[in-house]
Amino acid sequence: MTAHSTAPTASARPSTRRRRSAILSLATGVALLAGGLVPLTAAPAVAETGLPSTGLRAEYIFDETAGASVPNSAPTTLGAATVVNGTDSLWTGSSLVFTGGAKTSPTASWVRLPNDVLAGARSATVTIETKLDASMKNNWNFLWNIGSDSPTRSYFSSVRDNPRTVLTTNGGGGEVNARSGSALSADRWYSLTSVIDGAAGRLTFFVDGVQVASTPTTLSPADITDQTLNAIGRAPYPDPMYKGEVSTFRVYDRALSADEVTRVSTADATIHADAHRQAAQTVVDAVAPVTVDESTTTLPTYGGRVTWAATDSGTTVAADGKTLTTTLPAVGSAARTTTLTATATVRGVAASRAVTTTIQPARAAEDAFGYAMVHFIEDANGYAEKIYLDVSRGDDPEAWDPLNGGKPILASQLGTTGVRDPYLTYNPETQTYYIIATDLRVFGGDRGAAGCTDWCYWSSQGSTKLNVWESKDLVTWGDLRQFDVAQSPAGTEVAELGMAWAPEATWVPGYNADGSGAFVLYWSSTVYSNAAHTGSSYSRVLWGATTDFTQQTYRYGGTMIDTGGDAIDTTVIQNDGKTYRVTKDNAFGRGIYMESTTAADWWKQSTAWTTVQERIGANYSGGNAGGVEGPAVFQRHGEDAWYLYVDVIPSTGYRPLETTNLDAGWTPLVSDTFSMAPSTKHGGIVPLTFGQYDGIRKADATAVVTTDLGDASVTQGAGTASITAALPREAQVTLAYGRGTAAQPVTWNLTGVDASKPGSYPVTGTVRTVGANLNQWAGTNGSTAYNAADRRLFSSTALTVTADVVVTAPALAVTATAETRCAAGKAIVVTRIANGGAAPVALQVDSAHGSKTIASLGAGKSTIVTFTARTNPLAAGEVTVAASTGGTTSSVTAPFAATTCR
Repeated sequence: MTAHSTAPTASARPSTRRRRSAILSLATGVALLAGGLVPLTAAPAVAETGLPSTGLRAEYIFDETAGASVPNSAPTTLGAATVVNGTDSLWTGSSLVFTGGAKTSPTASWVRLPNDVLAGARSATVTIETKLDASMKNNWNFLWNIGSDSPTRSYFSSVRDNPRTVLTTNGGGGEVNARSGSALSADRWYSLTSVIDGAAGRLTFFVDGVQVASTPTTLSPADITDQTLNAIGRAPYPDPMYKGEVSTFRVYDRALSADEVTRVSTADATIHADAHRQAAQTVVDAVAPVTVDESTTTLPTYGGRVTWAATDSGTTVAADGKTLTTTLPAVGSAARTTTLTATATVRGVAASRAVTTTIQPARAAEDAFGYAMVHFIEDANGYAEKIYLDVSRGDDPEAWDPLNGGKPILASQLGTTGVRDPYLTYNPETQTYYIIATDLRVFGGDRGAAGCTDWCYWSSQGSTKLNVWESKDLVTWGDLRQFDVAQSPAGTEVAELGMAWAPEATWVPGYNADGSGAFVLYWSSTVYSNAAHTGSSYSRVLWGATTDFTQQTYRYGGTMIDTGGDAIDTTVIQNDGKTYRVTKDNAFGRGIYMESTTAADWWKQSTAWTTVQERIGANYSGGNAGGVEGPAVFQRHGEDAWYLYVDVIPSTGYRPLETTNLDAGWTPLVSDTFSMAPSTKHGGIVPLTFGQYDGIRKADATAVVTTDLGDASVTQGAGTASITAALPREAQVTLAYGRGTAAQPVTWNLTGVDASKPGSYPVTGTVRTVGANLNQWAGTNGSTAYNAADRRLFSSTALTVTADVVVTAPALAVTATAETRCAAGKAIVVTRIANGGAAPVALQVDSAHGSKTIASLGAGKSTIVTFTARTNPLAAGEVTVAASTGGTTSSVTAPFAATTCR
């Protein structure tokens, strides 16, 4: 390999023409932004400070019309870039065309950058203006790379699937990713910017000047110690070469601010302003009619390119341009039609049109509506192997909203302390939902010992237990438990199995001899012939049966699928008397494949199956059938329409396929409105009723409306039930996704209340929400190491409220009456006092005519206290009697009438 010189060359000439062009373009862009689509006749000059210049190491403007050298406009000693396999026909005057093709192709064009472009840098910014070909969306590629021809240490960006920027010093296994939540569109110009802030320890990614991802990292470009093959359009892997166009490429040795990144994007946007105008029109022309089935819903944004506005008084769209609120027609009424205005904006240029919108009537609680999905997230940089829950956006199975702010809802402190491959299923006899999941922690878990580490260790010696949670409402989940698929109810070993993973279960009515149903549970394990689990073997799909995923009801069944090679990740769906199973083959190149059978006992190994389709979803991994796994299948409500989500590994997550005929197989879903958070992986989906859907939405809260719920008074000696009844039963919460507020029950912690003593006791209550489940754990000294001692679960996202329990002393059973008499011309106040209690009391008797103390009045006793009036006539008044016993005091008053004595 020939070293690429970084010394100045003749081609690194001053770029007066380039700078003038860039300045003029920036001025034009400012005018375009200010004037919308109004054509300009002239553009004033602007200062060159529109583009950041401090820290600029390299700037390549691809506006040549011929040649194979691109000068560096930055004032550094880094030299020109070289177009490899270039021809004059690849220059457009504003960009360079990258032809794509195999890495070994002698005609695939790419650009070689100078060596050591970021050598020693602790911070950096790399920004590129590019247009990608559609083939890049599903094929591995490096848009640009700082490094060598080895993928071990690399700093790069890729536009495959959802675009990302990456730092790694350990190949694919050590990648730190900042990945966008949305895919890019083909044949559209984008500004993509990667920023590494060494001081802050963050890697951030921007699309068109807007931050789309950020992740912590301790790595920096200085860790890329070999920078001898820096490139645009060429990967160190044997990936296809980049296909598309590039207009600008800049490298800074500092972290640009968000404002500076926006300025770069704005400046570069002017290069292809006409293309952006057409792109905006194309986007808005493709906006489909809208169906609204909720009073508050999130409208499709087409990858963040479209915003909405309401056109009638009965419908509003929030300032975010996507949250719609309206009044639905009553249950059973006809739908109504209105219009919304959709505006597509591409790089500051906008186009709008009216879109027909159908407002569906409200649904009854029992109507089929919406879907819930359980899954986990793959994140090498964080301990994300927990349970996550998403819900469909209304009744749309192609748009999903993460619940609990995208944070987990459940975690495991048992076994390996990891949770992967969760599945959601339902027992119709007990009306109970179950989540079952693999007991495996990959990131930060037990990796085994030398000679058998990672997958070797996990697959042979890993946990044969499954994690289980259950719920009646999909909101509040019970305590985590585990059961062992390799053991009988009595605790004896039923088979020599490696780790149990990817469990799923299908309810079979009438499975048991008494006519009751049971789950047929199936999972993947490597089967061994010895207790040490050594020797050659492979993964089979095994099965068992249970009614509630406990050791007491579980019975091991045996082998379900044995192909002679690794078979994993089976999922099952049934329709019209047929059972279809979708399995991942890891041995014979079939990838994800689907089979069908009409057999009633479909779980038995002897059942005959017919192959329907192979290599399903391979298009999402560049034709690599092994690049997808974890299939999840479900049916659309009330339709002959099904979805199959396949997990694009290692970290992309689910991508959708669809069919209206299961016997015909699957095709990729083509939809601009499909929406799912990145890295949503390997889970299960269940259908909902509207009542269930609405209940979940109303439990997905971001805050409480009022934290302090006031005082609750109880009498001394009150029990827990009385105290709980006195406290507020509900709290108002603010719902996620702009859905207003709702009332949710509160569970109060009364630990600090001593009802035996009068006083005021502060208490805290936990509001019932999705986030109130136990979703984190910690061991001794806060450790989250897999082997930490004293591991205990807690919720990191629970919403809490406060109140004060005021304990008051009970009123004593003391009564008093008063009357006036005359004796020898004087008025006398006579007070009769009775103690109806069970203990003696001390009395303090006070009036305007004197005071008296009685040390003790026995239980059930009475006494008379008299006062001679000091005035005549005697005005009306009252006598106050204060009684006390055992530290408790209460008072009564006895009024008396006026009188005149003669």
